[in-house]
Amino acid sequence: MAIDMIDVLCCKITIGDADSSNPLVIKDPIVLTEVEEVEIVETYKKLIGTAKITFPKGTVYQSTVIGNATIEGKDASRISTEIMQDGVVIEKRSSQQAMNDVSFKVGQRVNIKLGYNGILKNMFDGYISAYNSASKFEIQCENMAYKLKLKQAPKFETQSSVSVNDVLGDKYGLLKDTGFAIHSETKRFDIQIGKVKITDNFTVADVLSEWSKYKVYCFLKYDENSPDDMPTIAIGRPYSSSKSQPVFPKDSEAKPFSIYFNYHVAEDGLKVVKTNPKFLAVTGKALGSDEKFFEVTIRMNPDYDPTVAGSKEFQTVNATQISKKTHKVTGNTTAEGAKTKTKVDLSTYTIVPYMSPNMKIDSDKLVEETIEYFRNYNLNGITGSLTLFGDLALNTAVQVELIDERNPSKNGVYITEEVTTTFGVNGYRQKITIPYKIKSPDK
Repeated sequence: MAIDMIDVLCCKITIGDADSSNPLVIKDPIVLTEVEEVEIVETYKKLIGTAKITFPKGTVYQSTVIGNATIEGKDASRISTEIMQDGVVIEKRSSQQAMNDVSFKVGQRVNIKLGYNGILKNMFDGYISAYNSASKFEIQCENMAYKLKLKQAPKFETQSSVSVNDVLGDKYGLLKDTGFAIHSETKRFDIQIGKVKITDNFTVADVLSEWSKYKVYCFLKYDENSPDDMPTIAIGRPYSSSKSQPVFPKDSEAKPFSIYFNYHVAEDGLKVVKTNPKFLAVTGKALGSDEKFFEVTIRMNPDYDPTVAGSKEFQTVNATQISKKTHKVTGNTTAEGAKTKTKVDLSTYTIVPYMSPNMKIDSDKLVEETIEYFRNYNLNGITGSLTLFGDLALNTAVQVELIDERNPSKNGVYITEEVTTTFGVNGYRQKITIPYKIKSPDK
């Protein structure tokens, strides 16, 4: 009689001191293979991803040091030697002890690997940002971008619009001496971001996080073209920005992760809601010739009659001129709706963002682009989230293909916006949100 294989959860959590010469190295590490719960949250909309690790009281960990006779004040229980490549013999001492309130400290490096049946995948690299040793041992962590919070940004001001490559690269050196490089696909797309002015005391993380307000998202992503395993800075606009604008950096020759509902899905929280296109609005934003952002909102004209000459299919509402600090109505834009302070209530509408890839355009051109995007927008009606088993070990900004034989209306290729990974006594799960459908299945 055939016996089904049992999937056994396994983890490896490594914690130790950071190495100033190599951020990926963990010095004098301790290794834990038992945990109550791990929660990892990452989204392309935030530079800083987080992790929370919870251990029960009495957790035992293994510690290894080189060349010292004692470990954490206790005699070593095992001594071993290792011959290095240069012929030098080093001495290692290992010990086990129970976790206590001085076992960890803020600023230490953390690596989390999760998986089934001894097959582990690297799911998180970062630093301890907070440590609670009250009723349970709880460690709060931030990803490798934590380092960028400790790095002062150089002060400079550009005279005109610049690209991401200029700001992060050698010309202005925002990433200089941080240990981070630009993702190869971000370099290739060479995204324009307008005029940049850094005159206050900002950290590098402050600058990159600020860009998200203008739908230019910075996040960490591993690059297969990178010479080492250090994550890189990936930058992109959301799928809804423009068909001509790059979405997000992706691995070359990468295919979407296939999600079969009858195998990978632990809980289906998705809903397919049919939305009337008459209650769809698209808000377009662009950088004007005065180096300020402005926006227009387009919706269908309820009085549109194709049989009447001159009848307009779309309306422009809530047109504003936007500075980086304030939103105020001005009269220097030709878009309709910009000369009144009365705002149309769009709370009952489905509002879709659009960011123009063209620099220094006027409001008339932005209205044209926004209307074109409105016509081509795929109103998929997908809302909610999807909870998967841990088989795929997904990251944010990757493409997934949904395959549901019972409800094919969900089928297609999507981009993962947020991924929440949980691991522990309740199993290994990943909850994903996928608001953007970028491709429907082939007929």
